[in-house]
Amino acid sequence: MGHSKTTYNRRTDTTDEIPAGEASISYHDQAQTILGCTHYQLKAKVLAPCCNKWAACRFCHDSSSDHSMDRHAVELMRCMLCSESQPVAQSCRKCLAILGHYYCDKCKLLDDDKSKNIFHCDRCGICLSGCKSDYYHCDTCEACVSVSARDRHGCKEKRLHCDCPICGEQFFDSVHSIIQAECLHLMHEPCLNKHIQYSYKCPVCSASLCDTKPIFTEIDSYMRISCMPVEYRKTQALVFCNDCHKRSVTRFHFIYHKCQDCSSYNTSLLSTFNETDNGA
Repeated sequence: MGHSKTTYNRRTDTTDEIPAGEASISYHDQAQTILGCTHYQLKAKVLAPCCNKWAACRFCHDSSSDHSMDRHAVELMRCMLCSESQPVAQSCRKCLAILGHYYCDKCKLLDDDKSKNIFHCDRCGICLSGCKSDYYHCDTCEACVSVSARDRHGCKEKRLHCDCPICGEQFFDSVHSIIQAECLHLMHEPCLNKHIQYSYKCPVCSASLCDTKPIFTEIDSYMRISCMPVEYRKTQALVFCNDCHKRSVTRFHFIYHKCQDCSSYNTSLLSTFNETDNGA
């Protein structure tokens, strides 16, 4: 939601000097001739009041600029069907085409994807994906939370006003769905899905993010046939389990250490000692 503090000259009374190429047709899916951009389906572009550049949406503008566009300050749009420049609205005043199945006059947001549910939250100050009846606004988190997660969403002040630990993008302003892991840490759903392809650990606290039973079963099989060098066979390891948060002593291994309380291999090595030592 943060906007650039840089001041730009605003010119909203005319678009005559703005290159027409900036407002040319763009596609959400060119093969299917669906107009829009990579972020939305829509049939108009808006004029960024900060720099007088046409963009399909604020994300497109911000990705090609050194500043952010204030969505609430947008006043003009150009229909991609007839090229008419006009005040932002749901339909074109010239060709009368519906430019977006969904339109929010507060956020100046158009979206023509009829399969998508969108609603505006006045307390968040933005439009959100989903059915309004499935969410409630949490005043502590200052964000809309799924009704199903009311009792387990890890309520915290301004919780969504932080960054995804995987991609670094702020949650509050993101178009991606947000997932709360069992450890209560938040991640973008697509980021999480990609992350667990190469790591089962939370990037914040190292707790397991998915069903690790198949992984740990394979490790068990490996450990049964794995032999340590003679000089390490009496070495013990003090480990901390990232899943049950307990310490335990197990046989030292170069790679894996099994928690003796919950049988997880998601552990951190704290120290090693020989069986004959007294101080563990």
